[in-house]
Amino acid sequence: MSDTGKKLLIIGTHAEESPDKATIPFVIGNAAFAMETKAVIILQSTAVYLAMKGYADHVHAAGFPPLTELMASFFELGGKLMVCAPCIESRKISKEDLIPEVQIISGGTLVAESVSADSVLTY
Repeated sequence: MSDTGKKLLIIGTHAEESPDKATIPFVIGNAAFAMETKAVIILQSTAVYLAMKGYADHVHAAGFPPLTELMASFFELGGKLMVCAPCIESRKISKEDLIPEVQIISGGTLVAESVSADSVLTY
């Protein structure tokens, strides 16, 4: 796959309370890579639960592959997954609770990722 140099930022804000909105960022992230566009997903609000070990095993939106499969594909393609530090702290989620692919970030990184992206989507 050749890289077009384009980047898509996807911000997820939902978890198991809305399986479709929890799943779509990873569907779109994988689609971006298929279109030779880099993808970064940042999880905020309740979506940070998706980055917890084992949590995604129980999230499945009708009409889509299981979230764990979509996440595995996203990581294999080189996708970056970031989580909001204040969001995990307020939910008492520790770094040890998170899957290894996750990067914990603060507002400055969100701004930097946003301004460096060609497009930003929020779910």
